[in-house]
Amino acid sequence: MDKEFGKPNKSKLDKLADLTVRHCQQRNPEALDRIFDHQSPIDNQEMLEKVIPVLSSDLDTLSWLCGYLASEINHTEDNNKPHPIRELSRLLISVGMKLFEDFTPYPVCRIMIANTKKFEALPQDIQNRVYQFFDIYETTSEETQLMNEAILQEFTTYR
Repeated sequence: MDKEFGKPNKSKLDKLADLTVRHCQQRNPEALDRIFDHQSPIDNQEMLEKVIPVLSSDLDTLSWLCGYLASEINHTEDNNKPHPIRELSRLLISVGMKLFEDFTPYPVCRIMIANTKKFEALPQDIQNRVYQFFDIYETTSEETQLMNEAILQEFTTYR
């Protein structure tokens, strides 16, 4: 019997989310690639919606996942290299910004801060630290939408 007495079987997505959490904790980007490469973009998004709350109490692992999602960490050997996206993500999360709500990591080592009001409300020293990590570009909502569509196309093509 595959299920414990009185407990329903987990869905395929729940099982993949559990596996994803474990691979994030183990810092195993190759194993994550095997998961993400074999799911639809919608399934990947739904899976991440399950993974992020589980990792929310583990700042190190959640910021590592941001580095992975931004293509900063592609191979296990990359775990030993400097990670500006990971560090920036850690900083943003530590001051209360929410992953995929207030900011989003994108492939090619980018982060988009969606909640600019929340960012601008951060203490100036935190904002200055963010400016030290990256060049900041403001875009109109139309430009942002075009960038999102291009990045989504890029992401779905490679994943």
